[in-house]
Amino acid sequence: MKYLVVFAFLALAYADVKNVRQKFKDTTITALNDQITRELQASYFYQAYSQYFARADVSLPGFSKFFSEASKEERSHAEKLMEYINKRGGDVQMKEIKLQDVCDVVSKGLDSTTLTFTKTTSCICNFMTGDATALSGIDCDKSMRDSWFNGLLAMEDTLVLERYVNEELLKIHSGHDDDAHLSHVLEHDFLDEQVNAIKEIGDKISQLKRAGKGLGEYLFDQKL
Repeated sequence: MKYLVVFAFLALAYADVKNVRQKFKDTTITALNDQITRELQASYFYQAYSQYFARADVSLPGFSKFFSEASKEERSHAEKLMEYINKRGGDVQMKEIKLQDVCDVVSKGLDSTTLTFTKTTSCICNFMTGDATALSGIDCDKSMRDSWFNGLLAMEDTLVLERYVNEELLKIHSGHDDDAHLSHVLEHDFLDEQVNAIKEIGDKISQLKRAGKGLGEYLFDQKL
């Protein structure tokens, strides 16, 4: 009897959701849930960098604050998409978030891009998860940490990730352009912000290249 009551309640609840849902395709909901995962991955990635720069042997509080705010922003993007799916009568699906997954995306972008970056591997995941085996490679040698864990490398990783997130948003926009309301939300709440973020990070990379490591990076950190 209990089970019948539960099933009846669920059926009624689902009926209420159907009352809200209008021209909101399953494929669109799936695409948005995948984007939620990407936004949360980016948030986790930036949090890793924030905690790295807050270490006593690194002590770059400006970079730590910058990446902490970036992490919060990506999480807010994910929450906006969750709210939007619920508003349209869809189902939010929570997926597992792994730091290594987003590092693989960034490393692939660093290695394949036509842009010029300092390295071809993102090492932050290996360091922050204590994966000593992965750190033994040339690109991520722990003993050479100064060569791959400075602000410039972090910003280059960030640029690759922001471009990736933007590309995936553009795919959703073009692949579901028959959904007028979704197009409006993506254009006004996401795509414009991504363009601004990419420009901002690109500028910071140019400035850090001119400043160099050591004192230049220290002074740059003070302004973040």
